[in-house]
Amino acid sequence: MTAESIESYSILAALGAAGLGALGEWLHARRIARVSTLAFGPGARARRWTLAAPFARVIALAGMAWALVTLIAFNNLIRDRDRQVHATRHLMVLLDVSPSMFLKDAGESGKDMRNSRASAVLKSVLDRVPGDHVRFSAAGFYTETRMMVNECQDRELILHLAGGTPFHITYKPGKTELLKSLNEAGELMKDWERKSTTLLVISDGDSAPPAGLKPMPSSVSDVIFAGVGDSGHGTFIDGHLSRQDTASLSQLARRLHGTYYDCNVKHIPTEALARLNAEEAGAAKWQTDRRVLALIILSVSAVVLCLVPLLLEYLGSTWSRRKVSARPLQPRLAP
Repeated sequence: MTAESIESYSILAALGAAGLGALGEWLHARRIARVSTLAFGPGARARRWTLAAPFARVIALAGMAWALVTLIAFNNLIRDRDRQVHATRHLMVLLDVSPSMFLKDAGESGKDMRNSRASAVLKSVLDRVPGDHVRFSAAGFYTETRMMVNECQDRELILHLAGGTPFHITYKPGKTELLKSLNEAGELMKDWERKSTTLLVISDGDSAPPAGLKPMPSSVSDVIFAGVGDSGHGTFIDGHLSRQDTASLSQLARRLHGTYYDCNVKHIPTEALARLNAEEAGAAKWQTDRRVLALIILSVSAVVLCLVPLLLEYLGSTWSRRKVSARPLQPRLAP
């Protein structure tokens, strides 16, 4: 259900309520005309302001119908978004799960594991993406790329993937293929809406060949590389010195028209997540203007429908009916 269809349904409901209300007011006016003297006294006429009462009731009924349909449809639209009907933003997390991510040289102390630092960076990003219009996906890469979670709303599930689980034991042993993994990740994202996806790559780096990197599909609007691990001092693993390869990560970011951040100590700046946090086109106007307006019209219409009968009862006519107290009849005595 779209905003346009909701607007048409609410207008139809308002017109239908106005038509029924007008018919009811016409029938009521005919009946009142027959007993006008009994209702309004010898003058057989009500006060002039009462001529506006039928119009006020018809408008109030139409406004209430419009507001109720709008609010009900608005809630259905929110539930549709929860069921992933209208996802407008995607965050694709490409997480390095190679054995080097278990080395302890990350963080301010230099004693944290790299995957622990990756989890902290990922949590920082997820905490700053509060919108319900964002869907989260995650893939792990080592010697190949594997999709782990596809379009969910559970932030804790995405965060759990960076919690230290040794996913690398399920991969074929070898060297980390970052460039190949980026190409495979692009294939996973190609069917999403155009310019709807932010790709977040969290890795300690890998030497990339000068050729073979494919451009990201049109669904990707931003590419962010977050490097973890000490970039100054390396740690031996598998016969070689491993450290955060800042040169490789920054080069890949430039080739994909993205941005690289050294997140071994700092986090990704909020400015880099601006597009991910942006509301969908027209969402802000829908939520503020139409929904708030519906609540206001509903309240005013309900007040009008409640007050009009009271005003007609006590202020609708100049004729005041006097209550005559019934006196008991006195029995007459025979002379």
